[in-house]
Amino acid sequence: MKVGIIGAGNIGSNIASLLISQDLASEILLIDINEKLALGKMLDLSTLSVILDKNIKINSTLDYSKLKDFDIVVITAGITRKEGQSREELAKINASIVGETSKKIAEFSPNAIIIIVTNPLDLMVYACYKNSCFNKNKIIGMAGELDSARAKLNLAKLKNISPISAKINVFGMHNDEMIIQTSQDLTKDEFQTIKDETINAGANITKLLGTSAYYAPAAAVVKMVKAIKNGGNIIASVLDDNEISFGKEIKLSKKGIEKIVENEVYKSVDTSNFIKLKKNL
Repeated sequence: MKVGIIGAGNIGSNIASLLISQDLASEILLIDINEKLALGKMLDLSTLSVILDKNIKINSTLDYSKLKDFDIVVITAGITRKEGQSREELAKINASIVGETSKKIAEFSPNAIIIIVTNPLDLMVYACYKNSCFNKNKIIGMAGELDSARAKLNLAKLKNISPISAKINVFGMHNDEMIIQTSQDLTKDEFQTIKDETINAGANITKLLGTSAYYAPAAAVVKMVKAIKNGGNIIASVLDDNEISFGKEIKLSKKGIEKIVENEVYKSVDTSNFIKLKKNL
């Protein structure tokens, strides 16, 4: 499987590292406007692959034509969120970046599945769709798996249980309007604590690091790549018939989205802000 990564920064390079270590790609291509950065990451990752005894072709370039016939392309390019900045404030500038990138992907890899990481995530899924003209089942946004993992950690901490066994998931928008669903027996205050901590998790990391999280987002993308390659269910931001994107449970395959798993919680997702903002993209 050939995987292209647009953006060789923290998230992009960690995606590549995990793909190599888990042997999920036969070829990886890094594309970045910073040619030296992409080349340096490529050389380091190539050495990593040798150390791990992986026979994977790894390249870097500024030339999108090198993406010809790739199976998956991940878009991480865009301006990262700064402390105190909302995801929505990023919308216009990142929509321009994602839009131009999507057009180039469509030109050279018209059969690829596109995974969006750039924030504000749900809006960027829409921007990719409008500019690539791809079928909706070929565009997925990384959010639900990340938010759900954060919720599991918060539930595990509160109840002193393993986060692996925590029965909790996050659907809806990748913002403060996310919806948390759990079968765990919780008081109203406990649920609110978990919700607040999950909503603020990304901002807290940004405050501490001075940049957005990258290890966990990269792992979430790789989980999606694995589901595409081997088949499996994940939570991701996907477009509906009204061109509104938010997190739902989906079944993935090499063809893209095979099925959206129905859930009553989707009916309670507040899409008003999404509809308002997408008109300005």
